[in-house]
Amino acid sequence: MADLGPSWWPAGLNRWGVDSSKPLLPQVVSSLAQLAFILGGPIIMLVMVEVWPPLVSDRTVYATGLGAMVAFFLLSFAVVPGRSLPPKLPTIMRIMYRLGLALAATGWLLGVGGIVNGCGTPVAQRDVPVVAKHETLQRDPGRRTLYVSLRPWPGSREVLDWGARRRVYDALEVPITGIHTPRSQLEAMPQSATARLVIGHGRLGLEWIKAVRTTSPAEP
Repeated sequence: MADLGPSWWPAGLNRWGVDSSKPLLPQVVSSLAQLAFILGGPIIMLVMVEVWPPLVSDRTVYATGLGAMVAFFLLSFAVVPGRSLPPKLPTIMRIMYRLGLALAATGWLLGVGGIVNGCGTPVAQRDVPVVAKHETLQRDPGRRTLYVSLRPWPGSREVLDWGARRRVYDALEVPITGIHTPRSQLEAMPQSATARLVIGHGRLGLEWIKAVRTTSPAEP
């Protein structure tokens, strides 16, 4: 029967990428370590965002993430030289492999950094202006994500959209805006209500948000 395998697949490797001429255990350990690194980065970053989300602007998030990915992509050429990859591996697959490494490394960097910054640090409360609110468009109201547009930084008109519980969302009497309302329009809007942020003071100097509450004395 004709060999239908890809022409770039190295000789001597079976379909699982195992070289029969070398000990099996080190190859398995190496493969599992690579898998843990690639999957672990996004997972640990998601944990950080869920538990200790940093109080930073959207622009900072995009710039930091993109900058880290570009840096790690370029670094991958030194850490994983091209000669270590299958010689006939298509260029697009080489790029995808390096992008995967860059994404994983970025996840590890931001995730571990955020956890170190927020875990076990003291929290305080800060009353901040709220200018608007909106929710996502799922048909089932119970599945929608609720956001409030607030000004978390004293003395700044910069607006940040943050998730809120239904009780908090309904209690804030502010204009309801569309999901894609321009940032400049939100920043020009006047304060219509006040929310109470529970903010952690990170050990790396970066604040993080624990919760958004109302200013009601009965709020837990």
